[in-house]
Amino acid sequence: MRKITKGAEPEQLIRWKRANTTLRYRDLPSEERVSVRTACIAEQFSLCAYCCQTIAGDNSHNEHVEAQDKAPNRTLEFTNIVASCQRQNQCGHHRGTRSLDLTPLMEECESELKFYLSGRVTGKTERANTALEILNLGHTEESNRGLIGARKQLVDQLIFTGGMQPDDLEDEELLGILLDDMLTPKNGQLAAFSPVLVNVIRQLLP
Repeated sequence: MRKITKGAEPEQLIRWKRANTTLRYRDLPSEERVSVRTACIAEQFSLCAYCCQTIAGDNSHNEHVEAQDKAPNRTLEFTNIVASCQRQNQCGHHRGTRSLDLTPLMEECESELKFYLSGRVTGKTERANTALEILNLGHTEESNRGLIGARKQLVDQLIFTGGMQPDDLEDEELLGILLDDMLTPKNGQLAAFSPVLVNVIRQLLP
């Protein structure tokens, strides 16, 4: 996960809520839902809120951080909505309506998870381990082999297509350059799984 900073509420959503003060998200028309998703994808730099794969409007959905059945009065709060990928065995769809004590709206989502160059991830706290299991983000090889493999492949590409060699992972200056690159959006987008590599690099740096 990568910390998401929520921005301004889409104008279309604001106007619809003013005209429909007693309704909830289930009543929201498709056009307004798309405007919400578009805004979320932009502020997430085109990364899934949970797994950090690249997403677009046609392969993502609006995800309520605090589930709709748990917080019916927050279903139309833009600050409670993020964009999640559509994969059925992970992220928002795998979670369902279960509660998350560690979310991408919290700073700790970047420090309580530990990623490895192998593509694996573990939690540093109980709530982090629970979140990994609920979202099925590859806390074990057996749980989500596909995601772990995809992370490893993309991380390898991000590192080694940039001209780095395995020995360079001990070079603090090169790691700093790579870290800056991974943190800098290009045309409003971050590279797929770049927060994973950022996490790994920060572990390697003193």
